[in-house]
This record gives sequence, structure tokens and C-alpha cells, in this order.
Amino acid sequence: MILLLIAIVLGALVGAAAGGEAGALAGALFGWLILRSLRQQREIEDLRKRADAPVLAATRRDARAELAPTEPDAEGATASPATPGAAVAMDTTRAVAPMPSAPSAAAAIPAAAVATGMTVADDTARSPAPPPATVAPSRDLLAPIRRWLFGGNTIVKAGIGILFVGLAFLAKYASEHVHLPIEFRLAAIGVAAIVLLGFGWRLRLSRPDYAQVLQGGAVAVLYLTLFAAFRFYNVIGAMPAFVMMVAVAALAAALAVLQDARALAVIGALGGFATPLIVSTGSDNYVALFTYYFVLDLGIAAVAWSKTWRPLNLIGFAATFIVATAWGVLKYRPDDYATSQAFLIAFFLLFVVILVLPARRLGRADAAAGVAAPHRDAWVNSSLLFGLPTVTFALEYGLVRDMPYGAALAALALAGFYVMLATWMKRRPELGITFDATLAIATIFLTLVIPFALDPRSTAGAWTLEGAGLIWIGFRQQRGLPRLFGYVLLGLAGLAMLLGHQRHGVPTGIFNAYLFNGLMAAAASLAGAFFVHRARRAGALKQGEEACETLLIASATVWFVVTATIEIDAFVPMRLVLAVALVAASAVALLYAALGRRFDWPEIAWTALAHAPIVFIAAAIDAALLANPFADGGWWAWPFAFAAHGLVLRLAAPFWPKLAAHAMHALGAITLALVGALLGRSATAQWGDFASAWPWLGWLAVPAAMLLVLPRPATARVWPVRMLPEAYRTSAAAVLAAGLWVWTLVANVASDGSAAPLPYLPLLNPLDIGIGIALAATLLWLKHVDRVVPWSLAMAAGAGFVWLNAILVRSFHHYAGVPYHFDAWLDSFAVQTGITLLWTAIALVTMWLASTRSAREPWFVGAALLAAVVLKLVLVDLSGGLTRIVSFIGVGVLMLVIAYVAPLPAKEIRHVAT
Repeated sequence: MILLLIAIVLGALVGAAAGGEAGALAGALFGWLILRSLRQQREIEDLRKRADAPVLAATRRDARAELAPTEPDAEGATASPATPGAAVAMDTTRAVAPMPSAPSAAAAIPAAAVATGMTVADDTARSPAPPPATVAPSRDLLAPIRRWLFGGNTIVKAGIGILFVGLAFLAKYASEHVHLPIEFRLAAIGVAAIVLLGFGWRLRLSRPDYAQVLQGGAVAVLYLTLFAAFRFYNVIGAMPAFVMMVAVAALAAALAVLQDARALAVIGALGGFATPLIVSTGSDNYVALFTYYFVLDLGIAAVAWSKTWRPLNLIGFAATFIVATAWGVLKYRPDDYATSQAFLIAFFLLFVVILVLPARRLGRADAAAGVAAPHRDAWVNSSLLFGLPTVTFALEYGLVRDMPYGAALAALALAGFYVMLATWMKRRPELGITFDATLAIATIFLTLVIPFALDPRSTAGAWTLEGAGLIWIGFRQQRGLPRLFGYVLLGLAGLAMLLGHQRHGVPTGIFNAYLFNGLMAAAASLAGAFFVHRARRAGALKQGEEACETLLIASATVWFVVTATIEIDAFVPMRLVLAVALVAASAVALLYAALGRRFDWPEIAWTALAHAPIVFIAAAIDAALLANPFADGGWWAWPFAFAAHGLVLRLAAPFWPKLAAHAMHALGAITLALVGALLGRSATAQWGDFASAWPWLGWLAVPAAMLLVLPRPATARVWPVRMLPEAYRTSAAAVLAAGLWVWTLVANVASDGSAAPLPYLPLLNPLDIGIGIALAATLLWLKHVDRVVPWSLAMAAGAGFVWLNAILVRSFHHYAGVPYHFDAWLDSFAVQTGITLLWTAIALVTMWLASTRSAREPWFVGAALLAAVVLKLVLVDLSGGLTRIVSFIGVGVLMLVIAYVAPLPAKEIRHVAT
């Protein structure tokens, strides 16, 4: 994975340096292609080694069985040869007989057992155990060189090398000491090479390895002799040298094919490709050069018809395209376009033929034999398979880069060619191993068409559609590579959109490329996620691939969010941003819920869980700004949002976990109450100032009404409450009750109770009526709750205690002129005396009720309040004048009454049955 990232990054950097963003994308894909080629080459080598392992192991076992001594027994003694001569003959026959292959050796075991009077089981039991499995060694890049140097007849290889050096020394000595014309000296070396070649040809049947080395050395001497005659001594002209070198190359190729000698073919090919470079006169006749190379490559294709010599194919490919690239960089002119294009197409098609010819021949041989070849992948040349389209497109890009849409059309042409090639390969089993690779190459070039033809914004949308299509094809054909391409394209689309935004900036029209391509990208991501979802249900996913479903749904959501953000930022006034964002989020949630219901798709239905929190956050923003929810587009945004919430609950909630569905139902009701409270507050805010009762009463209406309605049994039969009644009458109602409790505390402290034009009357003014309704709604809800938490009653009692104190203080404010703020309350002895007497009266009522009901805990609460009164008399009221007298006398009288009517309830006595 690290090498893959490095290859992609390096390719992107090189491409960016050459062609900007499009070049970076193309370079990244080419980096991937090159690394893929190297990896497939390594995989093919591993497959070949694993295929050879059973045959080699069987051969070793047969060899050990042949060399192992036979155990003597009675029958064996009888069957032994009568004379030593017979034994010698038997050993000689065994030594000369060729080593049997694995199948023949296996078939020979029963026959041998019968001939010696042994059973197959006995023979099997006596056969040596198979060798233990070994770990395949790591690939050694120098192994081919070591095999050539030290494998086979090393002495003859060393000898031909020494002879070659000796002939070179002889030529030098003769040039210095023997005064013969240079023509005779060169002719003598050439004759010696021809004699060596003839001697090697004569030994081709009896000593093939020895003969091939001699012939290879002779061909090399002929090449060097012709080179020296032309370059250093000017004995022959350019055209004769060219003709003779071509003849030597053709001779080497012919000898190689006739003797199945790959080394000779390689020598001939190297000499053939080097000849025009060696005899070049600087005429820049590129037509003749590439015509000659095309003829050489036709010869390689002819060899490929009957031989699977991968190095020879690589030499032809490398030599042709290296020289072509060098000429294109150094010598190409626009006037050469037509011929250059023709040569490039011809070479490309020829090497495609060279690539597939060995597979065609091996497939026919398998069909004739009626068995599968043990190395059906041995013909695959990954360097040619992936390198050919890469180099071809690079050269083609150099030819057409200055033409409008030239690179796009070139990529499209290559994509179409490889699609047709893949279609042709699919019908031929012998070419099956290259089908995936060919289809992948076609996909890459089809992908490259988009950035070369469109701007980055359109590229993003097109890539996502292509990615979704590849995912669909991958699942339909049960192939992993197309799906991988699809996932990668869906990921790269985001980068393309980012580049497009940086280049093109803010859109100028509502219907723009950002909008269309963003929606296309979101739709493609959802389509890809659905394909993964369907395959997961069918059990057709690879390990870890199920995560792609979640990632693609998240990608679609990001596309929706980014597209909506770009459109809102460009075209929506600031005052309408919240309303438009709310509608956009609700629309996406509706889409997800509908898809989940239509396709029975839980994963996307779970995504709609986010809708209720988003709507609540929007309401909280309005609350923080104390804004009218129906202002600035809210009059159409909020009804749509709540309608969408209801539909999401109906369509998607069945897929959610019960706890999540419970939370979303409750959160929707809480959001409705909050929006209603904000609407009420905005309706009454203009009736008076902040300290008056009217603004505070607006907060109360909707939450209190909902708290009164939700616990009713009739409400539980209404949709959506009937889906999860507990979410509304317990969870949502608890939050509403807590909100009303907080509201009563804040309103009692912040409002002085004025409600102009109405006069202030204690308990009968609008504020006190509203607080009474809030506390009554809370107590009624507590009554309907199945299990009441004790502290909830204590909180309600505390709110009532604060309310009574606020009524007293507000009465002093309106009737005695005491300012309505905390410092004025502390400085007013009348207020303090009133509070003292009120607390004592509350303690009296609390303790009397507790005593009559034999409830000790409330009685102790009243006693604690009475203790607070006594402490307040000492610390606060003691400094007053007349008010001090009233406080002490009033408290004393009330305490006497408490002592008489509210004694401490007795402890409950539990009798235990005996």
C-alpha cells in the first residue's frame, strides 16, 4: 500500500510539472499503472514457481527411488540377475534412460510393484517421504545472470569469451606488427567467425548447448567486424554495412528459431536494433529508420507465433519505443505529425499482436491435447501488457497536446480499443488472465477522457457516475478490480471539485456546474452504496468491503452539504440562510427516509436520524437570537421542516433502534414546543418592556398547553404519538416540565408583574396566572406519571415557595414603591418583615399538613424553614424599628400556633408477626 501511494504521488508530481491539474491526475493514474505492471510481473513469477514445485518434487522423489538400494528378500534374491554382466547391463540401461516425468513415474509404480512381486501398498510404504514444504525465497534480480554464467557448460562460455578477447588482441597486434592491408585483416577475422559459426552449426544435434555458445560468439564477432570496418577504417560504406548487419541479424534469428535457441535470438535482435544507430550518417531519415524497425518487429512477431520468448519481445518493445521517444524529444517537428502518427499506431497494434500471439498458440495446443497447460500464465508479459499503453499514450500526448481536445480524443480512442480487445479476450479462455488487466486499462483511459475534455467541476460529476457504473459492473461480473476503480474514482471526484472551486471561484448563476455536478456526485455515491448494500445481502462482498456502504453514504451526504453550502453562500441573502439550510437538510432527510423505505435499506434510513437534531439546533439558534421563527423565511421553512420530520418518523423510524426512535420522537416534540414558545414570545414582546409580564407570558403558552395535552389518553391514539407514546408523555413531557420550572424561576425574578393597561392585583395579574398554570400543568403531569421521583415534588414545591415570595415582593413594589431589584429588597425593612411572616406562615401550613397526615419528612422541612426564620430574625430583622416589633410578635404568635396544631408525627411502628 505504501509503494502504491508513493507511485501515485510521484506520478502526480511529474504530471503536474508537465501539465497542471490534468497532468497530475494523469500522472497519478500512470504511476498506479506502472506499479501494477511490476506487481503483476512478480505475481506471475510466483505462480510459475508454484506450478513448477510439484513437478520438481516428483522428479526428486523418482530420482531418490532410482538411486536407493533395494532391500533384499527372498523374492528379490530369486529375481536378481544371474550374472554380473546382466547386472551391469541393467545399471547401464537405468543410467542412460531419460528421467520420467511426474505422471509417467507415478504410473510406473504399480507396474514395478507387480514385476517385483510387491504390492502397491508395500512400495508406497517403502518409498521415501516427500520433502517438507519450503518457503519460497525472495526474488533475486541477479539470478538470471548467475544462471547464464554458471549454468550449463560454464567452460565453453568462458572459453568463447577468452577466444573473443584473444581475437581482439590478435587484431591489435596485427595492426601494429603485420603490414597487411586492413581489408585482409578484417576479412581474416570475419572468416574465422564464419568458420566458428559453421563448426557450431555442425555440433547443433550432438552438443546443442556447446554449439549455441559458439554460434553466439561468432555472430558477435561478425557484428563487431562489420562495425569496425565501417566506423573506424571506412573499408565499407554505410549502405553495404547496413545490409550486411541486417543479414547477420536475420541469420541469428533464423538460427535461433531452427535450434530453439533464445540467446541467439536475443543477440540477433540487439544487433538488428543497434545497426542503424551504429551506421548512422546523421541524415535524419526517420521514415527509413522506423520502417526498418517495423520490419524487425515483424520478425519478432513471426518468432512469437511459434516461440514464447518474453525477453525477445521486451527487447523489441524497449528498443523501438526508446528510440522513438528520443527522436520525438530531439527531432520531432509539427510537419512530421502524419507519418509519426502512422508509425505510432502501427507499432502499437503490432506489439498488441506480439502480446497475444503466444497465448493463442498455447490455447490451441491445450485444446488439441485435451488438457490444460501447466503454465497457462507463462506467456503473460506484464511489462508489455501495461507498459505499451502507457508509453503509447505518453507519445500520443506529445503529438496532440496542442490540438483542441486532442488528448481527450486520444484517451477515448485507446479506451475504445481496449474495450474491444477485452470483449474479444472474454470469449477466449486462454486469454482470461489478461481480461481484467485489459478492462482496467480501458477504464483508466476512459477516466482520462473526462479531465482532458471537461473542467474539474464537470470532471467530478462524471467520475462519480463512472465510479458507480464500475461498482455495478464489478458486482454483476463478480470482479473486484472494477469495484476498486469505482471506489477510487468516487474518492478522486472530491479532489476534482476542490480544484474546480479553486480555479473557477464562486458560481455566477443559480443553475451552475457546481449544482449539477454536486447532485450527480451525490446520486452516484448513493447508487454505489446501494449496490454494496445489495451485494452484502447476497453475501457477495469481500472481507472489509461492507465498510464501503457507510463511506459512500457519508460521501453522498458530504456532497449534498458542500453543494448546498456553495449555493447558499453565493445566492442566498444572509437573513434567509437559516431557513434555506433548514429546508435543504429536511429535503435530504426525506430522500434518505424514502430510499430506506423503498429499498428496505436500514443503513441509509439510520442517516435520517440526524434530521431531528438539526431541526432542534436551528430552533436553538433562533432562541439564542430571540428571533421570530416565522420571520426571514421561517414561515415556510418551519412548516416544511416539521412535515418532513413527521414523514421521516413514519418512513425511517421502523429501521431505527428503539432507543434512537424514542429519542427522535421526543426531540421533535421538544423542538415544536421551543418554536411555539419563540412564536409566543415574539407575539407578546411588543406589548411591554422586558420587565413586564407580557414578554414572559409569550414563552409559556405552547409548552404549557403541550404539557397538559401530552399525558392525556386520547393523545396517545393520535399519530405520531401512537407510534411511541412513552416518548411523548414521559421523555418529552419531562423536558417540558423542567423547562416550565426554569421559566417560573426566571420569570419570578426578572418580571415585576406589570401588565399595562391592566392594573396589578396579587394572584390575579397575568404573570401570576401564567405561573400558576405552569405549576398546575407540571403537577398534573406528575400525577399521570407512573413513578414519581421524590425530588421532582421537592422541585415543584420549591418553585411554589419562590412564587409566593415573588408575589409578596411584587406587591411591595406596586403598592409601597419598593424598587424591583435585589438591593432594594434587602434595604427595605417592610419587605424583610413581610418575608419573615410569609416564611413563618408557610412553615405553619407545611407542618400542620404533615402532622395531620403523619408525614415526618415534610414536617422537618417546615421545621427547617422555621429555623431559618429564627436565624433571619437575629441577623436581619433585629436591626429594624417598628418592623422589628411586628416581625418578632408575628413570628412568636405563629410559632405558638404551630406548637399547638402541628406536633411532630410519631414514628411508624411496624409489628412483626410471631
